[in-house]
Amino acid sequence: MGGQFKKVAFMDAKKGKKLRKHLKLLFQILKFSCLGIIIFPVVFLVNNLSLSDYFPIKTVRVYGLNRVDQSEVRNVLFPFVNHGFFSINVDSIRYRLRQMPWVSDLYVRRVWPDQVVITLVEKNPVARWNENILLSEGGELFTPKLASFPSDLPRFSGPTGQQIFMLRNFCDINRLLLPLRAKISYLELTPFLTWKLILDNGITMQIGHKDILTRLNQFVKVYPKIVGMRANDVDSIDLRYSNGVAVRWKEMAST
Repeated sequence: MGGQFKKVAFMDAKKGKKLRKHLKLLFQILKFSCLGIIIFPVVFLVNNLSLSDYFPIKTVRVYGLNRVDQSEVRNVLFPFVNHGFFSINVDSIRYRLRQMPWVSDLYVRRVWPDQVVITLVEKNPVARWNENILLSEGGELFTPKLASFPSDLPRFSGPTGQQIFMLRNFCDINRLLLPLRAKISYLELTPFLTWKLILDNGITMQIGHKDILTRLNQFVKVYPKIVGMRANDVDSIDLRYSNGVAVRWKEMAST
């Protein structure tokens, strides 16, 4: 009997463990069922109620506007901010604002409970490309409204697709011109890849197509002896000679 009792007792313990397992599973099912009873109505309410009526956007703050037209930004934002705080599509706002010519980058975020904050980063123009286009410091060509063009930009004239090459040389040439206290106001790259530039002091320079930085650097070194304090009397300078520099004075140009 002792052996049989131990066997029966063992079987009872196994059945109890199995029962507890079933009860635990049943409890989990009931817990998730109750959770579903709570969640599904909430999801239904979110999907079927107009949240814009309860959480409308009351304030839109836009930072970084300088050359971007405020009325254009307002027209872009108006259809979006009529949606509520939870339903406003910030990705669509980013996409639409990035289509504006002056916009380089932007950040859009919602601020509880009723605000949208937008920070714009505008493109930085460094030159006017072929009259009606602007060239950014990153080498990008863009075409905003003509009235928004800065008035003091240097002008570039060059073949299509050469803007980055010209921008690189523009920066290098301006750096070499620092001792002369002069800057480029006009830079031209011809279809034959020869260079012409006009300085902000009115001097025209022909550099050619070979070793332009070397030639210019050599000229800067001899500039005090050749030109000195007579910059206002210089009409043009030709650096295309292999062993010299030709200076044309204004009195020569007038005769």
